[in-house]
Amino acid sequence: MVGKLVLEFRATDDDAWYSVKVHLKGETLSVQFQGIMEIVKFRPSDFDSRDAVERFVRRFRPVSPQLQDTECGKIGRGSVVCAACHAFPSNDMRYFDAVVEAVQRKDHSYVNGEEECQCTFVLSWIHGPKMGHLTSTGISCVCTLKDDGQVDPKVASFLQIVKSKFPVSSRKNSGKEVPPRLELAKGGWSQLLTEHKHLSFQDIQNKWNLIYGAGKLSNSESSHQDQDIDLGGEKSNSYFILIGNLERSLSPSSIQAFIERHTGVSPQVYILLSPVWIHFARAVLLVDTKKKHENICKFLVNPDHFIVSTSGRPWVLIESVTRLGMNSQSSLGKLLRKYQEHCDGTPLDDKVMLVRSGTEEYAQAKLLRDLFIDFVKHEQLLLRRLVAEEAAIQAAFPSLHHI
Repeated sequence: MVGKLVLEFRATDDDAWYSVKVHLKGETLSVQFQGIMEIVKFRPSDFDSRDAVERFVRRFRPVSPQLQDTECGKIGRGSVVCAACHAFPSNDMRYFDAVVEAVQRKDHSYVNGEEECQCTFVLSWIHGPKMGHLTSTGISCVCTLKDDGQVDPKVASFLQIVKSKFPVSSRKNSGKEVPPRLELAKGGWSQLLTEHKHLSFQDIQNKWNLIYGAGKLSNSESSHQDQDIDLGGEKSNSYFILIGNLERSLSPSSIQAFIERHTGVSPQVYILLSPVWIHFARAVLLVDTKKKHENICKFLVNPDHFIVSTSGRPWVLIESVTRLGMNSQSSLGKLLRKYQEHCDGTPLDDKVMLVRSGTEEYAQAKLLRDLFIDFVKHEQLLLRRLVAEEAAIQAAFPSLHHI
């Protein structure tokens, strides 16, 4: 017997949302599509990693109720909705997520005492055949999202079953093992990553260079000594985005879910831990195509909004690096993924939100954003001073040779 609770599921073949019921028997999750009476079964063998099944689970959510005529005022610019897409025959209505770009308000009419909304909603589609395009529609085609961050118990149980097939490695380090292809003559990344220490902004931006298109990691101070290290894997391009000023409590999956909800792109997310005296965190977003990279960057720097925590702290895009000859299957990617699994903890819930231009929240976020940018610039100046003074001290002892 299929479970009674009706959910929405974003199908993998067309990215449309369908009403479904789920049933878990043993290690098999059955998803029954309502209306077409089709049942699709998923088993642990269908997933090749913990990331894959977590992305699968995010395809489920509570049913999105239709926006009522009396509720149109609750939807405004920037709202994420689920709407009917008129890209199919009239008898084939499919629903996809979209962002409301504008609402053309009109006076409501009344028919037999019932209020009828006459407003028009301009949508920018996140998924589906019209992804990235603008269309307009009436209220009858718009549904509101009820995603409360909770996962259906059967889906959650299936998630745990699959994840148990990919156990997280122990955090204990014997000190004898070093990640393959990452050991450098002067330490650096190999020691930093194996001990799960702090990865700072300067570690990425100033101390080390990720060489474009070569699939190699090198120390910028000793690259002339042929100490480039091959990361392995295919030399396909990867695209990195460094964001800062995050709440320390956010987990990689929280950030990933928020980005996916608003852009349709699900990046790999790696939290860069900060020392205890730093009250914010930084994170790296990794995607594998230029289009995904551009979509996320446009969302992050959109002047019409800020992404903020409930305390008002705005996210800040610090750096964007493209066309790197390194992919997520490299030694570095695998190592960071293990580290991410240890960090992942706090669910997103309502800890992150968008604030719109013209509001007091936006004005506050802009001031805080500018303050953080000033801090980063000052941090860079201090680092340059540190490097210069280190060089001066070393020059004062020419007889010493550092290995």
